[in-house]
Amino acid sequence: MSQNRQIKILLYVFFLIPLLIFGAELTSLFFLKGNNINKPRTKYDAITGWRKECKNNYSNLQNEDFLICNKHGLIKTPYQTNKNNAYGILLLGNSVAMGEGLYGHENKKTFASQLEFNLRSKDQSIDLINAAYAGFNTWQEHSEMVRYLNVEPFYDDLPALNMVVSFGGIQDFWGFFRLLKNIQNSSKLEYAFANNMMIEKTNIDYINFLSSSSSGNIKSGLFAFINSIKSKSNLLEVLDRIYKKTFSSTKRKIINNVYNRNLELVINQNTTLPSNNLKEIIKNSFGLTFEEYINIRNYFVKSTIRNISASSNLLHPEIKYVYVYAPTFFSSLSEEELDNDKYVVGIKHLVGYPKFAIKIFESEMKIIERDYRNALLSEMDKISYINVLDYSGKAKSFWFFDYSHFTEYGANQITINLSKELLLIKNSQAAQNK
Repeated sequence: MSQNRQIKILLYVFFLIPLLIFGAELTSLFFLKGNNINKPRTKYDAITGWRKECKNNYSNLQNEDFLICNKHGLIKTPYQTNKNNAYGILLLGNSVAMGEGLYGHENKKTFASQLEFNLRSKDQSIDLINAAYAGFNTWQEHSEMVRYLNVEPFYDDLPALNMVVSFGGIQDFWGFFRLLKNIQNSSKLEYAFANNMMIEKTNIDYINFLSSSSSGNIKSGLFAFINSIKSKSNLLEVLDRIYKKTFSSTKRKIINNVYNRNLELVINQNTTLPSNNLKEIIKNSFGLTFEEYINIRNYFVKSTIRNISASSNLLHPEIKYVYVYAPTFFSSLSEEELDNDKYVVGIKHLVGYPKFAIKIFESEMKIIERDYRNALLSEMDKISYINVLDYSGKAKSFWFFDYSHFTEYGANQITINLSKELLLIKNSQAAQNK
């Protein structure tokens, strides 16, 4: 190889190629900024396991791709009152309460913002804080509430609490479903992971893997290095967006605020017929006897109630704790709407990423969810100091764009009704304090 050719190769490797990459990155940056496109991310959190990455100040609050945060990293609501005169309500929950899918318009479409709007239309002293986040179960709700109680006294924009509202149910149900699938896998039921009852094992494993780079794990270090490049690269972000828009076969389709579930959530099943018998469903789907199922269900219900009771017991007696079992697509299906030939699909991320797809019908999932809900609420009714609101039957199936998240219309309808009940609790509380 001639010396001139060697020089050319060196120039390409050390000068021209990096220059092209730099130019592509700079062009991509201007494109993203010019179109007010930002990258919504979730970051590791030492207290709850994860939370929203809010270090960027979004310049376009109308952007339809993300939810905006306040300075505390909480999902922002539109209203704020004077701390000294505010009736503070802390909203806890998962992505449903957070506002998943209802982006843009300065968060005004989210479940939390619509609830605050409906509350303030009757009482403008109310300041609702949205402390919900995607994937949070009742243990993480408890942790987030404790964080708020420790932080609130030092900030003028955080009201002292008069009420805590846990709008949940479905996240713990997915945890229960995950436990049913993993009960025979001892590696996922270790003491260190609290049987997946606090933070899901896959998330703990991921953080342990990344942190092992500091102990000499080369694979972990390379993985973290590559991910850091991917997360910071504007060019890769543009290419990813082009790919998703061009090739993705699972785009969310919302037409007139009604989710077309035939396009993503369900597939046809031609060989197996669904069962309407809980014992048969448990045996066929999980390989468990009914007695084993009951023991697991009762175990999980006790754990969930322990988390809820711990949260309620931490509060001053004058602070009301309200637990709302949120409606789901399953609980909202009428008998006429049930399609007995359709599987539940697209839930692997909710149930611990099993190696094989979970084969269970919508009608069967409705039966399991109802049994779990009845067992939970039956025990909850025995706790006199917690206000329990069962909203499982207060929605229509077309109010959802997937199995648990509301359309804007669905969120509006639920928050109108819920605001009325919360105001009744607030007024009864005021009467008792006189």
